[in-house]
Amino acid sequence: MECPTYIAPEREIVDAAVTAALQGSGVRVPPSHWELVNHGSSNLVVLAGSAAVRVSRSPHAAAVALHAQKVIDSLPELPFAVPRSLAEPIAESGIVAIAQHRIPGAAHRPGEGDPRSIAELLEALQAVSVAPLKQHLAQSHAFMGGAGWHSIMVEEAIPRLDPAVRRAARDAADSLAALQGHATSLIHGDLAGENVLWENGRVVGVLDWDLASADDPAEDVAALAAWHGWDALEKACTADIVARARFIAATFPLQLIRFALVNDRPAQEVQRAVEKANARMTRLG
Repeated sequence: MECPTYIAPEREIVDAAVTAALQGSGVRVPPSHWELVNHGSSNLVVLAGSAAVRVSRSPHAAAVALHAQKVIDSLPELPFAVPRSLAEPIAESGIVAIAQHRIPGAAHRPGEGDPRSIAELLEALQAVSVAPLKQHLAQSHAFMGGAGWHSIMVEEAIPRLDPAVRRAARDAADSLAALQGHATSLIHGDLAGENVLWENGRVVGVLDWDLASADDPAEDVAALAAWHGWDALEKACTADIVARARFIAATFPLQLIRFALVNDRPAQEVQRAVEKANARMTRLG
C-alpha cells in the first residue's frame, strides 16, 4: 500500500488500525486485497470488501472524524446512502480508524449534471432537522477557521498573494462577510467531486461529513456549482441562493490558503494553495 503525498501516519500504524477496524466490523479481507484511496489531506480511506475504513492522518483529524461519524450515524433515512458505522472506532497511536458501510457509485463527470437530481439532493439536506445533530456539527465556516475567518483571511492569507490580485481577493472576502439575513439549514460543507456518488444519473451516496454544519445552504450550492457548472445550479435553485453562492465561490481560492494555515499544514502545502489562488484570482480578474 503506497501512501499519498499528504502527511500520513506510518504504514505500520495504518495497517494495524485498519486490521482492528475490519475485525471489529466482521469483514474479513486480507491486506493484499485492500485498496487505498487518497481522500484529501485529513484522512486516508482503505476499501476492503463491503467496508470502507476511514483513517485519520493526525490527532486533530481524528477528533473531527469522530464528531463527523456521530453526525452520519444520527442522520435520518435519506434518498441516498451515507457511510454509517459498521463497528466502534479504533484508536491507534493518536489516530482513529472507522469502519463504514461502503457505498457504490462514482463521482459525476465535471461540468454537467441533472439539475433535478441536484435539486433533490439539496432539498433532502435542507429538510433534515438540525436539533438532534447540533452537538456534533462543525462550527460555521470551520474549513477556514470558524468565526474569525474574515480577519485572519485578510491579515494572513491575502498578504501572501501576488500584489496584482490582492484587491480582488479583499473585495471577495468583504462581500462574503457582508452576506446576512438568510435562513440556515443542515449543510454538508464540501458537497462536490468524489464526496457525491452517482449511478444512472442520480445521487446514490454522500461521503465525508467532516464540515457538516447549520449554515447557509448556498455553501453547498457553491460547491456543487464549482463541480457541475453554474448552468445546472441555476436550473436547480432559486436566483437568490445562486447569487449568494457566487459570492461564496469567489472566496474558494482564499479558503484553501486559510485551511492550510489554520491546520498548520506543511509549508509546501501552504505554498501550493497560494499558487493555486494566484492563478485562479488572475483568471477571474
